Amino acid sequence: MKKILLLAIPFYLFSSCSSDTDEPTTKSKKIIEVKQDGKPYYKFSYNNAGSISEITNYNNGTLANTTRVEYTNGLETKRSVYNSQNVLFNYYTFTYSGRLVTERSSYTRNPSTGQDILMQVVHYTNDASKPSHNLTGSQYYNGTGNLIGKSEITYADSRGSNITNVYNATGEKTNVTTTVKDNAVAWDKVLDPFVYQHEHNSQSVLDDNIFNGSKTGFTVEFTYDKDNYPLSAKYSHSNGIKYMYTFTWE
Repeated sequence: MKKILLLAIPFYLFSSCSSDTDEPTTKSKKIIEVKQDGKPYYKFSYNNAGSISEITNYNNGTLANTTRVEYTNGLETKRSVYNSQNVLFNYYTFTYSGRLVTERSSYTRNPSTGQDILMQVVHYTNDASKPSHNLTGSQYYNGTGNLIGKSEITYADSRGSNITNVYNATGEKTNVTTTVKDNAVAWDKVLDPFVYQHEHNSQSVLDDNIFNGSKTGFTVEFTYDKDNYPLSAKYSHSNGIKYMYTFTWE
């Protein structure tokens, strides 16, 4: 599996930063809205505890889906995704060891029968000695329990910059992904429960496909407010596509 780029999720796979001298001192803010090229892209709602409770996603300014977040003892344990007609079509459950996610199960719901189908299970390996950037590896299984791939992460600095080696089911390396982070507050950390993994923004991501020699990825130019929260981000992708995002914080 390739490393999550957002919106994957996919997941951000991410050396302690709590005592680093370049870590900024900021007041706490919550992201409320993201616009892509001037149109709504994400809107965020929070519960009384101040934790993310709902994420509304738009496609070209039109409602696409809504994610609702459930908690158990203060930890995110389920994310349910509803389409624009407010019909559940997939959901994710999370298992923890302490505060660290150790397993994610992905389900899809058959619209005809209402049956929930297990699509994927991911097992995460963490270094619990760190306050952040704990994730060191992931193993991916399909819904029938067969291994389909794995990844291993090596960190380059205290901000979470890293190199991720990706392997297929036979153990053959297929991709190497290099991610460079800034030292500012990540705008997208609420998009998955790995908030301890994703403290800072990705300034660049480069994926090297070992099989065909192709290189894909993106670079980002950020502007920040005085508290080091991003105000805008210009994403330039290797295929020539560019997007401008603007962020609203409260």
